[in-house]
Amino acid sequence: MSKASAQGGFTLLETLVAMLIVAFGVLGYVGLQARTVVSTLEGYQRAQALVLVADIAQRINLNRHSAAAYVADDVGVDDPGACPATPVATRDLCQWAHLLRGAAEQQDGNKVGAITAARGCIASLGGDQYMVSVVWQGVQATGPTPLACGTGEYADENLRRGVSTVIRIANLTAS
Repeated sequence: MSKASAQGGFTLLETLVAMLIVAFGVLGYVGLQARTVVSTLEGYQRAQALVLVADIAQRINLNRHSAAAYVADDVGVDDPGACPATPVATRDLCQWAHLLRGAAEQQDGNKVGAITAARGCIASLGGDQYMVSVVWQGVQATGPTPLACGTGEYADENLRRGVSTVIRIANLTAS
């Protein structure tokens, strides 16, 4: 066996090892990209949910004398249809349900601006305090949210995400 043929075999082996290393690197990069896409979607859904929580919180604050009329569970699960003009709380809840179902963005008549399986809840905490919650179905399993809203309504509780805020209505009566 000549020195040239032994060298050629060694070069081929080096090339194969280099290709294997590059292949593992590319697979790692593809996996990283896939996780980045999932994380980006999760972040987008959380941002949308925070916007929806802030929307109804502002509506309640604007109609603070009727804040108790906003208490509701599972808003956005069913299509509310056309929203009435009065009472204001009913109209606000109806419009919020449309937003939870994705009415903010439409394409070819379809509501496409929704977070997955979104639902909203407004609970009275006693006195003049209310908790506004939005829950939805996430993409990647983690732990379930401790919020009561939507409990048991999702196939996998480890996919249930949620955000909430507490609203305190000031009592501004003169003494």
